[in-house]
Amino acid sequence: MEQIYQLRESIIVFYKKNERILLPLLKFFLAFFIFCRINYFFNYFKPMNNILIISILSIVAVIIPAQWWFLLLLLLIGTQLFFASLEAALLIVSLLLVVYLMYIRLFPKLSLLILAVPLCFYFKVPYVVPIFAGVFIGIHSIIPISIGVFIWYFSFEIPNLIEIQSGGDYFNMPDTVHRIYLAGLEGITYNKLFIVTIIIFSLIVITVYIISRLEMDYAWYIAIIFGGIMNIIGFMVAMLAMNIRMSIIGLFVSTIFSILLVALAQFFTRIVDYSRAEKVQFEDDENYYYVKVVPKVIIERPKREVRRIIQEKYDK
Repeated sequence: MEQIYQLRESIIVFYKKNERILLPLLKFFLAFFIFCRINYFFNYFKPMNNILIISILSIVAVIIPAQWWFLLLLLLIGTQLFFASLEAALLIVSLLLVVYLMYIRLFPKLSLLILAVPLCFYFKVPYVVPIFAGVFIGIHSIIPISIGVFIWYFSFEIPNLIEIQSGGDYFNMPDTVHRIYLAGLEGITYNKLFIVTIIIFSLIVITVYIISRLEMDYAWYIAIIFGGIMNIIGFMVAMLAMNIRMSIIGLFVSTIFSILLVALAQFFTRIVDYSRAEKVQFEDDENYYYVKVVPKVIIERPKREVRRIIQEKYDK
């Protein structure tokens, strides 16, 4: 176990030492991947697929704060949709703009969860997000997670919405936008998996958060495992009760992988030695205090001894 702790310490030291290089590179490649996927999904305006344009947008994403990425995504999605359906572009861009003004602008750090949800859905590990949020963030993460789930499932309704057009008649545009709005609302509200996902993710966040804050040994890891079990049971009950089609094997594999990823994040964030835990009691003029102290595991870095070898010249 000592070797694992030393490896962890070495990785952390390496990252902190090279953070100024690694973090911009990570942001660039992540932004580049996201922009490429968006262009591939919509692909209504092919000049936007140009590598040079995507690279420029990715460089801008490195410079600006992460919460402003949403504006770049808004620009990219709006441009793609404009050449497919002006009415759908107006409605969807307005919807995303409301999300930005009403939430992302006010809660920039939490808004990163909105981007994380579709990204994790794409990589088939969406269950990472609620478990991670329950351990590291808290119950208030339910709102951005729900918005992210909505954006993911609503994106699959966009091809159907684009087909509803006014035929170039600008006088009928308000009516067309209204029909697109009703069609999108109907499509997303009748999506059972969308509703079930939001309910289960919300319950996981609440449960994992409560368990991870309990006064017991290994509470963080117990909460992570319990969140994964709750995820499997929740979706299996939904499949039986609401006739939702899902891959059971995919559900199990994705959940187990999500548990391992969050547990790994927890391991790199904080490790404690429960064998040396003790309860401390003390008082002041007004209160008695009962505190459980669990020391962190601190690995001493090996000290390097530098020896200087001086060659002395003797006169013969």
